[in-house]
Amino acid sequence: MPSPSLVHAARRAPDAPRHVFRMARVMSERRNGPEGACTAVHLFQAGFTEAQVAAYRDPARALLQGLPLGLTTEPPGRREAEAAVETIREIRFARAAERFLAGRTWAPPLVQETGAPEVAS
Repeated sequence: MPSPSLVHAARRAPDAPRHVFRMARVMSERRNGPEGACTAVHLFQAGFTEAQVAAYRDPARALLQGLPLGLTTEPPGRREAEAAVETIREIRFARAAERFLAGRTWAPPLVQETGAPEVAS
C-alpha cells in the first residue's frame, strides 16, 4: 500500500489527466485481451507506480464508463470550510465593532437652527 502523501502527490500532479487517459487505454486493451480483465500487475507492467495505480485506477474506470473523472484540485469540504471561516470572521468583526461602540459615549448631535434665508422674488 503506498503512502497517502505519494497518492496525494500523484493526484495533484499537473499531468494527472494524461496518466488517467493512458491507464484507461491500458485497461481497455487488457479487457479485450486474452485474460479478459486488467489487474494491478498489468498496470505495473505498463509502467505505472503503486501510488499512480492507487490514485488513477478509479478515475480511469470512470472514464471507461463515460463518467466524469473525479480528479479535483481541492480536497472534499474545502469550500464549506472556507465559507465557515468567512462566517467566523464576520461574527468576530461584528463583536469587535460592538465592543468598540460600547466603550464610546454617545451624545446626540447638536443642531442649531438659524433664521431662514430670505428668498428674493
